[in-house]
Amino acid sequence: MTESPVRGRTARRRDDPLSTWMPAVTDTLRAINAEQDLPHVLTLIARHACELLDLKQCAVYVLRSDATFRLEGSHGLTPDYVAWANLEPMRLSESTASSGPPTARAALTMNPVCVRNIFDEPGLDRWHTMMTREGFHSVLAAPLRAADQTAMGTITGYTTEDRLFEAEQIRLMTLLSDHAAVAIAAARRRDSERAAIAELSSANEELLAHQRRMARLHVVQQELTRLLLQDVGLAGIAEFLAGELDAAIRIDTDDGTELATAPMDSPLHTWLETVAHDEAGTARVMEAGGSGRTRGSGRTDPVAVCLAPTTGAGLSRTRLWAARTSRDRFDEDERWAMQGCALLIALERSRLERQSEAEARLTKDLLADLLSPAAMVHSESVMARATALGYHPHGPHTLALFVPVPDDSVPAPAAAIPEITTTLLGLTRGMRPRPVVGSIGDSVVVLLPGDYTHCAEGSPPTALGSLAGHAREATGGAVRCVVGPPVPSLAEIQPSLAVASRAGSLLTTASPEIVSMPDLGVYALLLESGSGEALTRFAEATLAPIADSDLKRGGWLLPTLHTWLRAGMSTRGTAERLFVHPNTVGYRLKRVAAATGLDLSSPADLMSLQLALMVFEVRGDPRLRGGQRQAG
Repeated sequence: MTESPVRGRTARRRDDPLSTWMPAVTDTLRAINAEQDLPHVLTLIARHACELLDLKQCAVYVLRSDATFRLEGSHGLTPDYVAWANLEPMRLSESTASSGPPTARAALTMNPVCVRNIFDEPGLDRWHTMMTREGFHSVLAAPLRAADQTAMGTITGYTTEDRLFEAEQIRLMTLLSDHAAVAIAAARRRDSERAAIAELSSANEELLAHQRRMARLHVVQQELTRLLLQDVGLAGIAEFLAGELDAAIRIDTDDGTELATAPMDSPLHTWLETVAHDEAGTARVMEAGGSGRTRGSGRTDPVAVCLAPTTGAGLSRTRLWAARTSRDRFDEDERWAMQGCALLIALERSRLERQSEAEARLTKDLLADLLSPAAMVHSESVMARATALGYHPHGPHTLALFVPVPDDSVPAPAAAIPEITTTLLGLTRGMRPRPVVGSIGDSVVVLLPGDYTHCAEGSPPTALGSLAGHAREATGGAVRCVVGPPVPSLAEIQPSLAVASRAGSLLTTASPEIVSMPDLGVYALLLESGSGEALTRFAEATLAPIADSDLKRGGWLLPTLHTWLRAGMSTRGTAERLFVHPNTVGYRLKRVAAATGLDLSSPADLMSLQLALMVFEVRGDPRLRGGQRQAG
């Protein structure tokens, strides 16, 4: 290869054959096509520049969006210089068309820049130390041109001796700069495509996951619709959703009245009940889009809660709650499913209410006919109608009378009748054989097939006890249940209803929650012939002397008499129940006889006392508890 002297150095001749630089071009293009990383390609170009132009060092700078240069590839430069150049990057604003760093000038003017002695250039003071360490002397910088002819950076070569670059060398440097620009453009396009592919792949995965969730939730709603058609009720719906969402479910109204919960053994139900009655807590959940996460009152583990309200039939709204122990909120798909389920639940509640109203009207008409002598002239027709409504008219039944007792929450008993009727109809809808539920006057009658007569307060839970408990919840506790004598068939409810109604007229807020007439024996039959007012007057007149004595002395005469009669008139049995000496019982009974003028050995006098005590017991008279003394 022929070389010509250039200021003490040699340079390649203009008429060098193509083979002298074509291999470098081929290597560069091969690296670009192989999609090797950008620093590797740019370092390869820098090495070829040093070899072709007989340079000591070469660097490829990339112009970034903030108008600073980053050294992306180099050959011959020390690691310290590369690190310093990127730590204290060159700025495009540090140059002009005729001064400043040659690298920045080449990018600014879009023309090659040759500097014979770098230390003679103005505006390079902050580079002097590092240039001295690297041994820089002459510099050749060529701009990297983008397709739109804007600067992408520069390729800059350095010599350690004085050199005047020839046109052929400048042209070759420009050619290498074009290859570097192609490499950068290809790398950027490749990175952009990879980012777009990754974004599309991620979006596709999210879409597929969303479609899977939607398909599952669609199945949930289809299954829920099927359950609604099967008339499983709100309890069945709550149980189904609890399994599908792996959460504790509560269905209630916006005043906190519980309609259904599932699963029954979930420890979250107590927490949910507290949140459901907390207006501020409910508002916070709604402000968060119907989903939130909290530790809740009395809990140390995080609880995710979701609330889906919707407009329901009547004046109240149906609310669907879901809660589970989790650090993650219910996601958007689950909240969407909850909203859809809440709407179906509201529709089901509306249907049940309309169904209950229709059943209440039909049952009320049936009860009216059963109690009407004129209608019962054609008893076969009435019994046939009862059978058509799903009842068993010819079998024995237990009559229960639910009576609202006036207090602060229910000042007018009649206002509570529709709520009690709807509640009891909902609870008995799935019972087979089917009970008769309907209103008569200011009370609600339930005729349960079978014998539930022994259901006094404190007895084991029964179907009747469960109905009484839910009726109390529906009215805030302002309702009492009277169990009448057994009913042989629906055609013979009049006597039992008369006894229960008489007892109902005696009820007060202090009465037991369940009063069983069969437990009162033959004395309950006297309720058929006497009004509530007359019986109350009789009881007061009979027991007043004893009650007055107790009130004055804080005594136990009335409780002792009551216990003695319940103990079968056994003095020892009474003493054991009252934890006193038998002689004390005998002394108190003598005082009872003296105060009333009645003979406790006379059957007639005993019957009078028993009847009076029965009235006090039904009314829940506190004087039966004893130990009361007149104030002052």
